[in-house]
Amino acid sequence: MKILHISDKSDEGAQPGSESLVFRGHTYAAVITGDQLSYDYHHYFPERAMSSWLDTPNGSVCQISKEKGIEGIALDLECDVYDVEFQPSTYFGLSSTNRRGNMFNGYCLLPECTDSSASVFDREYVTNAYNDFNEKPIAQFEGYLGCGVWFDGYYVASLISDELIIAIDSDFNMVWKRKFLNKDIGCTVSKLFQYSSITIARLGQLPGTDIKSQIISLDTKTGNTVWKIDLPFYVNHCTLIGDRIYISSQKEGCWCVLNADSGEILLQDEVVLTEEDQPVGWLWADSGYLFFFYQHNLLRVMDEANGKIIQDINIPKGFGLTSRFYPEVRDNYIYFRLVASGGIEKFSTYGGIMILSREELRQGPPWTIEVEDKGDISYQAIVGGKTEYYEINASYEELGDVLRFGQIEIKLVAQRYAYNHWGNLDDNWKTRINKKFDGRIVLNIDKAKLRNSDEAKFDLMVELFNKHFEKKFRAPANKKKPLTLIWKYI
Repeated sequence: MKILHISDKSDEGAQPGSESLVFRGHTYAAVITGDQLSYDYHHYFPERAMSSWLDTPNGSVCQISKEKGIEGIALDLECDVYDVEFQPSTYFGLSSTNRRGNMFNGYCLLPECTDSSASVFDREYVTNAYNDFNEKPIAQFEGYLGCGVWFDGYYVASLISDELIIAIDSDFNMVWKRKFLNKDIGCTVSKLFQYSSITIARLGQLPGTDIKSQIISLDTKTGNTVWKIDLPFYVNHCTLIGDRIYISSQKEGCWCVLNADSGEILLQDEVVLTEEDQPVGWLWADSGYLFFFYQHNLLRVMDEANGKIIQDINIPKGFGLTSRFYPEVRDNYIYFRLVASGGIEKFSTYGGIMILSREELRQGPPWTIEVEDKGDISYQAIVGGKTEYYEINASYEELGDVLRFGQIEIKLVAQRYAYNHWGNLDDNWKTRINKKFDGRIVLNIDKAKLRNSDEAKFDLMVELFNKHFEKKFRAPANKKKPLTLIWKYI
């Protein structure tokens, strides 16, 4: 197994169907194919915010923010539309928009607020079906229609806040609806999966009973119940892989595997958690093995046939598993996204991707982990009179390595030693802040060693970070002064 350093585990934007993962840094994109990392400097608009890929009748498109910046995409601002080749395109008739819905039968299903002046808690919604946003919707449904699943001309989705699951046909007629009394308590949020001709729904607690979660299977075309199972624990993680459903409960430590055809429990167990333990995470499977997020620093591998523990894999110090993302498979490689552990100061710094090939998995235990060498990168505080500034020294042959590790170190220095938008959320923020820090950060780049220098990339990186610092970071030595970044060759 191998871990490659990735700053932000959530900013993955590879085109649909790609055998690679693509993580966008600021001014570069890191492309992971198999267990190798390369760089793309010309696509993915890494200097701008990017939406997830959206389905249209003419293929997938994404939305790219109009302005450069490090921050994520703003929901209320219009973005430009691009296709998978990153050429200008349209999203249901618009080349620039902030609308993002779900496609069904060539139409966009878009929830829209009926009164934007109402408070967030009092807003009412309708879901409109558009062929073209320049024209009136061809159909409308009361309520906020969430993400759905489709099968053989039927679209099944939950109406958020109304405890309803509905099905519509390709002519946008409501075929059936089912009302459920379940409440989303204990982080059990409704979710739908499509399996063969049935829709599987994860539901929350049933009030007035000991049932904390339910999994129910519905005939997609009729809405009739195929099977249902009541669970005495909250379902925090649930996913469908093949003909099996994998379920786990964070604080209760329960997990089980269900047969998707019948709802039969195939395997189940419960781990005893102490007060010091973190909540457990997802349960996932591949190649006859169960992978269980037992703790943020421990991945448990079990035999899927009987649940027997095969190996507890300790995640290397500085990394942690994340419950936000399930593992995923691309071209016979399994990818586990990792966060940088050690507090909020390390947010979006030295996270990573842990890679396990199916060939290595088939060879059996023990599985060991090799962590990518960071290379020649370091920082230090430089005394300048009564104040201090920070120098980061980066010496690499590859431009992408300078950008990748240089930007991680810039974030680390800023978040560790300056006042920033995370405020005092960490217990140690008062002790880690450098009161003498005057806000200056200098990135020193070894010119002699660098083979493919691009000064325009360095200038753009400085522009992006200084814009970010202006909004959210202040120098401890002068609280009114934002941090500033410059770069220079050494």
